[in-house]
Amino acid sequence: MRFAITVAFLGVLLVLEPAVAETKSSVRFSNNDQLSGSIESLTPERLVWRSSILESPTPFFLKNVLDLTLEAEQPEVDARHEATVTLTNGDQVSGQLASVAHDFVELDTWFAGRMKFDRLMISDIKISERRNLLYRGPASLDGWTQLGESPSWSFQNAGFRSKSTGGSIARDVGLPDECSVAFDAGWRGSFGIRLVLFSDDLTNENPASGYELTFQQRSIYLRSRKTQKFLGHTPNAVALQENEKARIEVRASLKSGKICILIDGRLVDVWTDPEVATNQIGRGLHFIAQSASPVHISRIEVAHWDGEVDQLPEPAPGGDRHFGAQEMEDGAAAAVAVKEEPRTGRMELRNGDSIIGEVLAIKAGIITIKTPFRDVNLPVETLRAVALKPADLERCKRENGDVRAWFPDGSSIVFRLDEVRGETLMGSSQNFGTAEFKMATFSRIEFNIYDPKLEDIRMTNDW
Repeated sequence: MRFAITVAFLGVLLVLEPAVAETKSSVRFSNNDQLSGSIESLTPERLVWRSSILESPTPFFLKNVLDLTLEAEQPEVDARHEATVTLTNGDQVSGQLASVAHDFVELDTWFAGRMKFDRLMISDIKISERRNLLYRGPASLDGWTQLGESPSWSFQNAGFRSKSTGGSIARDVGLPDECSVAFDAGWRGSFGIRLVLFSDDLTNENPASGYELTFQQRSIYLRSRKTQKFLGHTPNAVALQENEKARIEVRASLKSGKICILIDGRLVDVWTDPEVATNQIGRGLHFIAQSASPVHISRIEVAHWDGEVDQLPEPAPGGDRHFGAQEMEDGAAAAVAVKEEPRTGRMELRNGDSIIGEVLAIKAGIITIKTPFRDVNLPVETLRAVALKPADLERCKRENGDVRAWFPDGSSIVFRLDEVRGETLMGSSQNFGTAEFKMATFSRIEFNIYDPKLEDIRMTNDW
């Protein structure tokens, strides 16, 4: 009864109160009421919330709290690679690979130090080269330009969510002449978006410079914004039709004119602009929604690219060619073997080769692999994936008190909230045992994550 009265009282205050500017943190309750403010204290059972519209810090039982949205910022990490461990419960945890054994995998993370994950709970490990980023975000709408009186994009869950068809959100990210632009996309129904690179006009969703990529379900179209000529088309982005999320990367070179499209790390196609030298160029980036269904864009990363195409494009369905598709240079094609699915114990390398063996050690960013012929030492970032010992995978047990904590890059981790010591959360899971997390590392914490009555509210907020 006290909660119902309190929330009703808060609902009146929230109607009367203008936007609170004191903080970007907020708490959302199970009836979808929301209150800006800051955490006074937190325990596994109770949240005490401080707000300018409350006379004093006010306690709330966590059973009535849906989630907390917090201010968080991901620090820069001095490392040459990033390993992403996918767990059987769907969590993805990133860090630097510290060790690989038959029974466990260790990661050095920026948010909890070294974490040891049970092999039986790991479905996959992917490796990516960590580059010096020119831009990483978004952390808010700050610095981004939107068009129209009613903005088409909002900032939500560490990313941008489209609210209607059309409408550009753009930013001058200082795109270099050879660049990589990568982002996570999530959607409901069909995927439709336009991406513009090298724009010189952030106030126009159809700028007169750069390149425009249109994503329509499994098809991708490329055209020059200056000449309006179509430079390429592929219907081969099957993942965009079969799934509702993907990691999309576009690599572009103003030196060679090449533009590469990668979906979930796989090269879909390579096109070339023969008139690249005469193209008008800016340094801006646009996202324009093309579908009535909402799209969520997060984990945007802009970096330099070395201009090298190190994969062969995946074959189009039926083996058909499509206009604008380019053959790779003879030298590059000779260096890259036709891809096969890795066999057990076989690890993919970034240049398209593979190696079969067992991980012996990882030290100072160098991985030692025991092969049938000899031990091989390689920089970790030269790998795309790490082969693990075959195992009958298990899923971690759900616990009362489990929370789902989100990081600024859009990834999340589930653990039981055992204790809170000041700004440190103590958590446990069958996935990794126990760990200590700093509150400041999380952008959002969800509570009551297994309550089916709250899923509609949670999903409405997400989409």
